[in-house]
Amino acid sequence: MKQNKINVILTGCTGTLGSQVFYELLQQDNIKHIYLPVREKNGKSALDRVQKILNSDASPSFITENKKLIAQKIRALDMVSFFKPETFLSKNETNFFIHSAGSVNLTTDKSQRDVVFNGVYEFTKEVFNTFSSFITKFTYISTAFSIGNIGGLIDNDYHAKKKPKYRNFYEEAKHTTEKFLLKKGQENKVSIQILRPSVLGGNIFNKSPYFISNYMVYYLLGNFFYKNPLANNPIRITTNFKTGLNIIPVDYVAKIIATVYQQKIEQLNIVHSKSTNIVTGMKRILKTVDFNNFTFLNSSTGGSLLKSKNRLENIYYKTIGLHLNQYLISDPYEYDTNLLESILPIPKYNTEDYLENTISYAKSKDFKGEDW
Repeated sequence: MKQNKINVILTGCTGTLGSQVFYELLQQDNIKHIYLPVREKNGKSALDRVQKILNSDASPSFITENKKLIAQKIRALDMVSFFKPETFLSKNETNFFIHSAGSVNLTTDKSQRDVVFNGVYEFTKEVFNTFSSFITKFTYISTAFSIGNIGGLIDNDYHAKKKPKYRNFYEEAKHTTEKFLLKKGQENKVSIQILRPSVLGGNIFNKSPYFISNYMVYYLLGNFFYKNPLANNPIRITTNFKTGLNIIPVDYVAKIIATVYQQKIEQLNIVHSKSTNIVTGMKRILKTVDFNNFTFLNSSTGGSLLKSKNRLENIYYKTIGLHLNQYLISDPYEYDTNLLESILPIPKYNTEDYLENTISYAKSKDFKGEDW
C-alpha cells in the first residue's frame, strides 16, 4: 500500500533543538518536502546555513549516505518568502507545522517584558495566523517551565486546574502563547499540539555523545566560572537544597518530537523522570571547570539574605545569578512521565555523571557553539 506523503514546515532548524529535529525528520520516508525558514546571517543565505547543518560532524550517517534524496526533500526559505505560504504550499496537501524557533530570555526587568513577548507570543501569533488555512496541525515547542514555580508533581495538562506562578516574562509569554494557540486552533479547525522540553543537555545516543550546538542555561553557569577573572574570590550561592535541575538530552527530545507530531497528543512534557539535586549538580559543574572556592546557602532556611558581597558575588548576582537564581531557589518538583515513557523510554544513565560529561564536552570546545 502506497504511503501518503506529507509536508513539514520547521522553524528554528539552526537552533539547538531544531537542528536535531531536522536530522530526525530527514529520515522519515513519508515526508515529501521539509520547508525551512532561515534568516540570512553574515552574508550566508538560507540554503548556505542549512547546508552547514547537513555537513556538520554531528549529523547522522544517514545524511551523508543519502545526499541526493535529502537534496530533493529540503526547501530553504528566506524570511520574506516564508511569509508567503501560498507560493509554496497547497491546501490540497497534508501540511504539518513544527514551530521550534525562539530564544530563551529569562530577564525579570519590567522594561524588557514587551521585548520578550514580541519574540515569543507576537511572532508565534503572526506565524499561526499566516499559515492556519494551509496546515493540518500546528506543533508548538514550549517549555516545561511555562507553568512556573508550582512545585509538587507536574502532569502534562497546563490548562486545566493549575494556576501558574511565573518566575519571569519568558515563562509567562510561553504559557500565554499556548493559551492563544489552543483557542485559535479550535476556532480555525487546526489541530494544536504543545510539546514542552525541560532544560536541554547534550546528545545521549551513540552519534556525537554530549554534542549540543549552543551552550545555554546550566552551561552558562559553567562558562561563567570557567572564564571567571576573579578566581581567587570565594562565592556563596543561594539554593533550595531540596530542589532539582531537570535536564533532558536534546537528541532524545528531537526523537520524541519527530515521533509524536503526527499523533493525537495535545500536551506533553518532554522531561527526565529524575531531576538532579541542585547542590550536587552545581558542585559537579563548578569542579569540572576547576572552580572550588564556593559555599551553598540554603534559601529555605534564610540563606537568601546575602550580605557584604565580595566582587565576584556582586558580578554573579547582577548577571547570570540574576536570571538563574529564581530556578535555584524554586520549590521541589517532579514530572509525571508515564505518557512520555510509553512513547519512547528515557535512556538509562547516571544523571550526575551525564551533567559532568556535558560540561566537560563544552569545556573542551571552550563553550563555543556552532556558527550555523
